[in-house]
Amino acid sequence: MIIGLDMGGTNVDGVIIENGEIIRATKNPLDYSNLLNSIYHTIEELIEGVNVSKIERINLSTTFCTNAIAENKTIPVGMIIQSGPGIKPGFLACGQENCFVRGYIDLRGNEVDCFSRAEILEAVRRFKRKGIKSVAVVTKYSVRCPKHEIEIGKLLENNFPTITLGHKISGKLNFPRRIFTAYLNSAVSDVFHMFAQSVRAALAEKGIKAPVNVLKADAGTMDIRSAENLPVNTILSGPAASLLGICALLPVSSDAVLLDLGGTTTDIFFVADGIPVFAPEGIK
Repeated sequence: MIIGLDMGGTNVDGVIIENGEIIRATKNPLDYSNLLNSIYHTIEELIEGVNVSKIERINLSTTFCTNAIAENKTIPVGMIIQSGPGIKPGFLACGQENCFVRGYIDLRGNEVDCFSRAEILEAVRRFKRKGIKSVAVVTKYSVRCPKHEIEIGKLLENNFPTITLGHKISGKLNFPRRIFTAYLNSAVSDVFHMFAQSVRAALAEKGIKAPVNVLKADAGTMDIRSAENLPVNTILSGPAASLLGICALLPVSSDAVLLDLGGTTTDIFFVADGIPVFAPEGIK
């Protein structure tokens, strides 16, 4: 058996599947003030009379992170950015507090200039004065050598519960995209952690020990612990689920424009020759 849950901005939808057939489906209003209760009652309705030991896995999709961004409800983020020589880095500022620090590792991964420990500690004090609890560290060529990001991260780890390092976001060289993606990862970390904790607690109360997977924006899945480390990968989880559902219920073999009107956002999808179109450079 497989349980599927989708948490949107308005409702919690759930299904339980056995041998490829939906044997039960349910929908409950989502109460943001008591997320655990909303998820718990949905699961309770789904598994009534079911032997929970037969549940193989739980698959989740959610628009929590998407909605947090759309409604400007993300948490403040402190950014530490090491841009090295070149154009002025001001256009890369994206957090509530942005610290551009010295140091440089070149495109071959060689350390040209070390970072300043004093600068980093000053950034820590600055972030704390502003009440910031979530930070991100991105250096220009960390995909070639992450040494500076790792060392800076160690200076921060006892001060902030959430730290995103740019080289863990992507192996591509696109420095600005890594910065903005690292920012979003830290910005939605709090809302996704709350969601993940509620799911775990609800499953534990019902004695369900099956592995939990979360749908990613590319319609692949990741385990829930990995998703907590990189919640940015779930930002379009809900829309990805919508696309899969539309394609399953209404097979398209030609070009089409598909819409999903949810409680918070309207999502649009393009299909070319029956194949969903992906943005090659990522989400914008």
